[in-house]
Amino acid sequence: MTPPSSRAAGRLARFEQAKARPEMTLLRAHSFAWVMAVLAEHLVDGPVEVAQFHEVVDVELSRLRTLGDDSLDGTMSARDYCHTWVARQWINRALVDQVEKYSLTAATLDVLAFSDRLVDRRSTVSESRLKQILDAVARLADEADPDPQARVDRLDRQIAALEAQRAALLDGHVPVTPPARLHEQLAGVMDLARHLPADFKRVADSVYAMHRRFVGEAQESDTSRGEALQAFFADHDLLEASDEGRAFRGLMRLWGNHREQAALRKDIDELLRQDFAEELTAEQRRALRALPRMLVDSAEDVQETYRRLSQSLERFVQNQSDGDREVRTRVARAQAAAHALFGRRGRPVAVDVQLGAQLPDIQSITQLQLTDPRLRERPAGLSEDDWGEVASLTPEQMRELGGPALDELRRALDVATTRHDVGRPNLGDVWAQVSPEHRRPKNVLGLLHVAVAGGATFLDDTTDRLEAVRPDGSRVVCAVPWGVFPARPTTPTPQEVTA
Repeated sequence: MTPPSSRAAGRLARFEQAKARPEMTLLRAHSFAWVMAVLAEHLVDGPVEVAQFHEVVDVELSRLRTLGDDSLDGTMSARDYCHTWVARQWINRALVDQVEKYSLTAATLDVLAFSDRLVDRRSTVSESRLKQILDAVARLADEADPDPQARVDRLDRQIAALEAQRAALLDGHVPVTPPARLHEQLAGVMDLARHLPADFKRVADSVYAMHRRFVGEAQESDTSRGEALQAFFADHDLLEASDEGRAFRGLMRLWGNHREQAALRKDIDELLRQDFAEELTAEQRRALRALPRMLVDSAEDVQETYRRLSQSLERFVQNQSDGDREVRTRVARAQAAAHALFGRRGRPVAVDVQLGAQLPDIQSITQLQLTDPRLRERPAGLSEDDWGEVASLTPEQMRELGGPALDELRRALDVATTRHDVGRPNLGDVWAQVSPEHRRPKNVLGLLHVAVAGGATFLDDTTDRLEAVRPDGSRVVCAVPWGVFPARPTTPTPQEVTA
C-alpha cells in the first residue's frame, strides 16, 4: 500500500498570500465588529469628505467608549483610526471634485457582502441559482460550438419550446409559480447585484495602481514621457486584462442601449406590482428600485476614475522638463523615508534619508509633512542692548502695540445703547461714543468682533464708513458692513413690577 503523501504543502503558499490580503486582515481584526458597523453605516452610500468623516468617527468612538468596548485603543483619535484604515486598504482617500474624500475599497465591500450573508444566513444553493448555472453552461456550450448546424438545431429546440409555452398560455393554461420560489429567485438576483459595486471598485482601484506604476516607470526611464506612456498602455489594457474590466466593458455596451435600460426599469415596476411583492420589506423594495441607479453609479465611478487618470497623465506628460529628474529623485527618496515612519505615533523624530529608495505606494499626500530643521534650533539669547528700545516705551505706548481695546468698545456700546431711541444702535453710533484716543484702525476690527459676538445684524451690499486716526496722527476711513446691534432686555422698574 502506498503511504499517503502531503498535498497541503502545495497549497500553503497560496493561502499564506491570501492571509495578507486586506479582506483577511479586516476579518481577523480585533476591532472588526465596530469598524464594520461604522464603515457600513457611513460610507456604503458613497464617498464622504475627510473632515466630515473624522467628525462622524469621533462621535461613534465617544459612544462606543461609553459602552465599554474593550477593542478600542484609548490613545488613538478618529484621524489616527482613519489613517490606519487607509494604510490597511480598508478605505480609500482620494480627491473627488477637488475635495479629499474617503470611500470603501473593493476589499471592504466584499467583506460587507460576506458578512451580510453570514448574518442573514442566506444559502447560495437554491433552485434559481442552479437554473442560472444550467443556463450559463448551455449558453457557453452554444457559443463555443463552431458547428453552424449544431447552433441552428439548438435554436430550433428553443423556438419549439417557446412556441409550446405560447400555445399553452393562449389556451388558458397559466402556471402559477409558488411565492417561495419567487422570493428565492429575487434573493438570488439581489445577491448577484450586491457583488457588482465591489467588482467595479476593483477596476477603479486598478486604475489608481496603473497610474502609480506608470509614474514610477516613467521617472526611471530615459525615454520621453510621451513615448513611455504609449508603450505603457500598449502593455496594460485594464478592460481586457481582468475579469472585472471585461465585465465593466460589457456593462457599458449593455447600458449604452437605452432599450435595455427602459426594459429593466419596466420589469422592476411590473415585479413590484405583483401580489408576492407585498411581502417584501421596505428595504428590499428600495434595493430593487435602486438597482438601475446602482449600475449607473458604478459605471460612472469607473469612468470618473478614468477621466481623472487621463487628466493627470496629460499634465504629467506636458510638464516634462530635462532638469527636473534630479529633483524628482530627491523627492522620491524623501517620500520613501517618510513612508518608513508611517504607523508610528508620538513626538516628532528626525531620521536620516537613505538614498536610492524607490517611490513608495503612498495613499495620500496628507501623510507627508515637510519641516525646516532650523526650527528645532534654539534661538540666540537676547543681549542687554536688545532691551534698550523696549525699555524706552511708556505703558501707554506699549498698550498701543497690542490688540483692540475691547473693554473701551463694550463701554461705548453700553453708552450708545442707553442713548438710542429704541436701544438698537448701529456701528456708527457706537464708534461715535469711543473716546478719541481709542479711535485707532485696530479698534475698527475690534468693533466688528464685538458686533459679531453680540449678535448684530448686517445688511448685504450696504457699508458704513468709520474714520480712525493712526498713531502718527494721519487719518484713514474704514469701510465696514452696515450693522445694527440687537435690543437688550430691560429690567422692569419697581412700579412696573407692582402694577
